[in-house]
Amino acid sequence: MVELAVHLVFHFYIPIIMSTVVASVRRFDYGSLFTSATVFNASCEHVPFGEFVRSCVARHLACDWGDCCPDDAALNDAALVDGSRIFSVYHIPSGLYGLDSKIWIITESSREYTTVIFPSEY
Repeated sequence: MVELAVHLVFHFYIPIIMSTVVASVRRFDYGSLFTSATVFNASCEHVPFGEFVRSCVARHLACDWGDCCPDDAALNDAALVDGSRIFSVYHIPSGLYGLDSKIWIITESSREYTTVIFPSEY
């Protein structure tokens, strides 16, 4: 029952919080925002990790590509003009979440959706 309550709260409040963050930093269309089930569950179970994910989404939408390589950063900058896929990488701080070391945020070229996943889920 508690888990259901956490999921309901997460689904109800996160869009409200993210809409406020996104409105202030968004620099491109991102469509609907999705997370993998694993990222979602980790965000619900570990509040600091959820906060980290939200901050990474805000960074992605503000064109801060995180820890991606220079070639990917250049492709992302070009994607703002040509409409191709946007890919960001953010390393998870030590001790925040032990099952993976980074998250990926991908905005598809159609700009219909943006997804937050662990690299192992790709």
